[in-house]
Amino acid sequence: MIDNELTLLDRLNEIVDEVHIDEVKKIIASLSKINKLKNAIEEDLSEDILYEKICHELKVEFDITNFKIVHVNDNYESVLFESGDANNYSYVFKNTFSSNIHINIFLDNNTLSEYQILSLNTYFKELVHLLYIQFVLLDLQKSSTVDHLTQLQNRTSFNIEMKTLVPLAIREKMKFGVLLINIDRFRAVNDEHGDEFGDEFLKLYANTIKENIRTSDIAVRFGGGEFLVLLIHVDSEERTMQIAEKLKNKLADTYLLSPNSDQFKKTVSIGVAMFPEDSSDIHEVVKFSEVALGDARDLGRNQLVRYENSHSGSIEFF
Repeated sequence: MIDNELTLLDRLNEIVDEVHIDEVKKIIASLSKINKLKNAIEEDLSEDILYEKICHELKVEFDITNFKIVHVNDNYESVLFESGDANNYSYVFKNTFSSNIHINIFLDNNTLSEYQILSLNTYFKELVHLLYIQFVLLDLQKSSTVDHLTQLQNRTSFNIEMKTLVPLAIREKMKFGVLLINIDRFRAVNDEHGDEFGDEFLKLYANTIKENIRTSDIAVRFGGGEFLVLLIHVDSEERTMQIAEKLKNKLADTYLLSPNSDQFKKTVSIGVAMFPEDSSDIHEVVKFSEVALGDARDLGRNQLVRYENSHSGSIEFF
């Protein structure tokens, strides 16, 4: 007959000598906590939940509040999370995923016992794989909303952000200026100097745009040689036109040295529309800026045109 009163701990007492039994039980308890934490994190890999649980665990189990988690790819470091304000870290856990990808965890605690260090190593060996999964998920999310070439937002990101921003603008009575910028005859850049040169030219123009708008404004690559700039909480239509004129001149002066060492430049055409003056639907305002951009091109390019509500022509998409 099987004795149904016995437990695994009873069996443990039978096979482990008295000298080590307490240490073995302690290790098992720690492994159980680690597994419980891992399972809890796996249920929700969202960034906030992940780091909140790690912070809690380090504080409760090890009295650690100063730490940072760093992702290393080809010697380029990016801080995934940082807690506290320590400048020097007394402990580092390094985990290698491939020859060029690592996740390093730095801690500030000089009083860790040998057993605590062993426990931390075990914790991080389990957690670091979840950290890497979470990093990959975030990277995939970013790649779907950021233009890989210019690092500006893409259309998808713009549409997502508008779902939150437009209701706020309506409630707070904010004005937006929409500038649709097109590099005049951009195809000629690739035709004349090749795609690689054209890519560098686009990156240069994207950087010029970012440098000449506020950090609160939004710059988007719409595709090809076309960019959209959303001026957030702009004072007036007059101010919007002033910023558009400034961008037009700055971009026209921007150049890239060609293979022949010439200063290669391109003018731009800009269509302008206003939210909510032209429409309370931001996507319709964007369409109106496309109409204005079409008018600018029809006028011979290198033009800045404000959308007119009386415009009767059809909308052309570029």
